[in-house]
Amino acid sequence: MHLQDCEAFILDMDGTLIDSGKYHARAFADAVLEQVGYALTPTEHYEFFATHSIPFAGILNERYGLRLDAERVLEQKWQRMRAIFVVELFEGAREFLERWHGEKPMALATNSAASFVRPVLEEAGLTKYFDAVTTADEVANRKPDPEIIEITIQKLGVDPLKTLVFEDQLIGIDAACAAGTRVVAVDNGQPVKFPVDVPVLTWKELWNEDPIAYF
Repeated sequence: MHLQDCEAFILDMDGTLIDSGKYHARAFADAVLEQVGYALTPTEHYEFFATHSIPFAGILNERYGLRLDAERVLEQKWQRMRAIFVVELFEGAREFLERWHGEKPMALATNSAASFVRPVLEEAGLTKYFDAVTTADEVANRKPDPEIIEITIQKLGVDPLKTLVFEDQLIGIDAACAAGTRVVAVDNGQPVKFPVDVPVLTWKELWNEDPIAYF
């Protein structure tokens, strides 16, 4: 299947379109340090990319016998994010969106909250590209649960088998596969071991080759 043959595209935001993962990890690390005095290792910064604040706080509690209040960590993390975050698109991401804008329905499906997502999209000038946006506020279970992908497919009114999802982490890939869609891993330089049956491409490759017969 070529990109041209897909009926719709669903994109993740953090770490896929926007280089925000490093800010989320830093803000989480600062919150943990403030609350219990534990400094995350560089490896744990990358480990955080593959999950989100509340479950990772639980992992750290179990791993080191910490007494983190996960909800408070999340609150402190967002306070810190508002202070340090700078919107940065990955190279080639805007060109991809521009290439398919108006030709394919495109949607965003992200584990982040709407209060973060909407301002980021506006600041980056990305709002116009998406026919639907689904955030963590709309689901009971975040990725890797498929709920957020399934809701987004319903919003677009498309066939999941003809929908291509773009993700940068295994939790997003698992969600897409569980929702019955096709999926591509976006290579943004993070140390992720992707499944062998999932194509791995940069944004530059995705918009610069037309068509691409990887799906």
